[in-house]
Amino acid sequence: MRRRVRPRGPRRPGRAHHRSRVLPARRDIGRRQGEEHVTSSIRIFIGEPSSIDPAQGFEHDGALVLRFLADPLIDFTPDTGEPRPAAAASWEVDSGGKRVLFRLRRDVRFHHGRAVTAEDYVYSLTRVVRPETGSKLAYNLAMVEGYEAVLAGRSDTLSGVRALAPDLLEVRLTEPFHEIAAVFGHRVTAPVPAELIEADPEDFRVRPVSTGPYRIAEPWREGTGLVLERFDGYYGNNAAYPDGGGGHVDRIDLAVYDEVDEGYADWQRGALQITKVPPAQLGDAFRFGERFRRTPCALMQYIGFPTRVAPFDDPRVRRAVAMSVDRQHIIDEIFHGTRPIADRVLPPAIARGDGGDDLIDIEYSPRRARELLAEAGVGTDLEFDFCFNAGLGHDAWVTLALDQISAALGWRFRLTPLPWPEFLRWLRRADSLFRMTWVIDYPSPDNFLYPLFHSESIHHDNFTGFSSAEFDLLIQRARSTADPAGRAKLYRAAEEVVCSALPLLPLWFGVQYHLVDLDRFDIDGPPVDLFGEPALRLYRPRPSSAG
Repeated sequence: MRRRVRPRGPRRPGRAHHRSRVLPARRDIGRRQGEEHVTSSIRIFIGEPSSIDPAQGFEHDGALVLRFLADPLIDFTPDTGEPRPAAAASWEVDSGGKRVLFRLRRDVRFHHGRAVTAEDYVYSLTRVVRPETGSKLAYNLAMVEGYEAVLAGRSDTLSGVRALAPDLLEVRLTEPFHEIAAVFGHRVTAPVPAELIEADPEDFRVRPVSTGPYRIAEPWREGTGLVLERFDGYYGNNAAYPDGGGGHVDRIDLAVYDEVDEGYADWQRGALQITKVPPAQLGDAFRFGERFRRTPCALMQYIGFPTRVAPFDDPRVRRAVAMSVDRQHIIDEIFHGTRPIADRVLPPAIARGDGGDDLIDIEYSPRRARELLAEAGVGTDLEFDFCFNAGLGHDAWVTLALDQISAALGWRFRLTPLPWPEFLRWLRRADSLFRMTWVIDYPSPDNFLYPLFHSESIHHDNFTGFSSAEFDLLIQRARSTADPAGRAKLYRAAEEVVCSALPLLPLWFGVQYHLVDLDRFDIDGPPVDLFGEPALRLYRPRPSSAG
């Protein structure tokens, strides 16, 4: 999953651009059916989503909203990412790895009240793949029978998805994939009601309906934030959460910001209960004590090389750039030593203890970097663009990294921060260095290795254009291996191919920095989950916080 904050043009300094509509979080005293009740709410920082439709939430902020709006068939524990039953009571992958059977819960309902059946999944999964949907997440279902026919418009239904009974869903694959169940923890696989979409597609775009513990309180208007309210009809037996995952906060105000610095300032004056911390303020944030949360997550920051564009098509040049970057110095200087250096592609939580640390044999050595550049016949008097998304505080570390490369290789750089939509378009034709982050959609090595490096992902999330027949074969073998230990070894072997070719330079693994208002909430578990976001279903309002 791509991670960013999406700028939306100039705003008044220090002000979130929804401020006139969404009120600060509070405890509201009101009356319902003649009785006094207390409504709890929490207000958190978010960037502008590109979409809040389960089929379209391809980037980080849209995916964050969908964590509240849509429950998939399975879900993952916030701390370790273990798969647990959610909308599916159970599942079974056959011994050949080409068929998975989901037994659905019978008490799952859409937000408008109708019970969910297996036919809803047939419709919803097919909808993701249909060309008119234009989902950037459709490739997650590429191994399902009938995918190519639906994507090409030759079929109206995924032939590999069948409702065997109202509570029994079958998914058949074209090739073995023993980690297929994890894919159905991705929100793109959550069900949506056909009758609402077909009756009014525009209304569904701004007020999507699914099965999560929260629903849209008001139609979404871009630039004005989102308000979610707890769904009383939620089934409440999501086994990824100790109390069923229904949440304890009645309302979630998702406050949209252009800049992290604005959210940081608003948290300090009490207008937010949770915000991210900009890298430039990490030193300052330590003064907030335990309210400053530093949480490891399954994220990897990297510098990407356009491997099909000279001179970066030469692995010696890529290695020369990598050896010019003192990653530990950047971590110490910008992030106060709080981020672990990336010694491989897979974060520790995803690598599954395979013992494969230090797969990247890169030492900071400007002298050796210059030697490699000379061996490749590439000069030093060169100038390149370096592209990244604006608005999330990347400028400081990017500038430091490029200064290091310039000092070692003599190259000059044009720093090019772009608004997210423009940056994404640029990545589709990337012809120079860039920065990007990958964070898991579901906890599996496949979810890192396939999207970032497989040949079939080149027009999706493989922005470097890396292609290796050896790597592709290892991924295929890993997917078809039933034994978890054997599968882990094959994924590691595939990772070794990548680390040797170096289509990108892993910089550090993820640590998310948040400020959390601990005066108002008790937290029944980790405040931030493995995906790097506040585990809001675990936040419990304190009675003393009533105003």
